[in-house]
Amino acid sequence: MAFNGLESAIKSAAPKRIRGRTSGVHVIRYANDLVITGRNRETLKEMRKILERFLEDRGLNWSESKTRITHIKEGFHFLGFNLRRMVHRGTRNKSSNQETVFMMKPSKKAIESLTAKISSFIQKENPIDMIVKNLNPILRD
Repeated sequence: MAFNGLESAIKSAAPKRIRGRTSGVHVIRYANDLVITGRNRETLKEMRKILERFLEDRGLNWSESKTRITHIKEGFHFLGFNLRRMVHRGTRNKSSNQETVFMMKPSKKAIESLTAKISSFIQKENPIDMIVKNLNPILRD
């Protein structure tokens, strides 16, 4: 709830247009995790200042180690996924004529975590019905 109002604060401070195009400033938020998108680094630095003031007004601060400004081609992790834009190869999307395609896949950390959970249930001495009962909730999430 502390982040409620953040989207409108960012949107109201964001420039409407940059060099004839929309600024591309958007806020994607889930609980206390968020991503702010923008067309250029300068715009994102301004949005970062807005975010800092927004948090300070509420007595909060953010983790510098978890915060960075990056190009979408470098990618970033968000909610257990790695998001990035990659050079287009016909094997990824034959119907696209773009130079790059957007890729979203589970992060290595999320895959390792899931693998560890599954491995803890699958053991020779455990009966199959118990394995299935324990794995189903994990696989549904």
